[in-house]
Amino acid sequence: DDRTAKILEQFFLDIIEEAPNPKSAREGSYLSIPACMRSELARPELLQTAELPFTKAQYCVCSDDQWTSHFNRLFPETIENVKRQNFGRCTYYTKYVALAGEITKNSLTKVRSSLKDEFDKLAWIPYTRADRMWTSGKMNGSGWKMLPRGVERGGPAIAINPRRGREPVTLRVFDQPREVDSEYE
Repeated sequence: DDRTAKILEQFFLDIIEEAPNPKSAREGSYLSIPACMRSELARPELLQTAELPFTKAQYCVCSDDQWTSHFNRLFPETIENVKRQNFGRCTYYTKYVALAGEITKNSLTKVRSSLKDEFDKLAWIPYTRADRMWTSGKMNGSGWKMLPRGVERGGPAIAINPRRGREPVTLRVFDQPREVDSEYE
């Protein structure tokens, strides 16, 4: 369905747009993608590789149940009016909620099945919480690993697809555009 495809396309853009920043604005973004390239690179391929587009990240390989829980938070079966951080600003979520309100429960099950098929092709997604899309505080527990290794915990929390758990997880560095001195433009 065309609407489902557009929701999915927007989902990738919204994930990147809503990615957390360090508390200090001086530190810039945790995203390693230059701001001018974010909308162009916010495609499924970006999330289909275990090369995380961040300068710092904490990650864990999910169990199948955890992975499904993340899907259910991002594409819920029932739409509640709950305050959820990031979601209100996400166009994909607004469109998803609108679609869910217009179709039958049976049709929504089909839409979610189609979305889940695509979701399961991803290597990573934000480690969601019941009330937020992104988490960036220190994650505790033995399953959590930090990138780069050895730095203090914190930064975007990433859920790794259990089907991709054996792949090495790395940070992906993007070339940053050079700032041109506007005097000579």
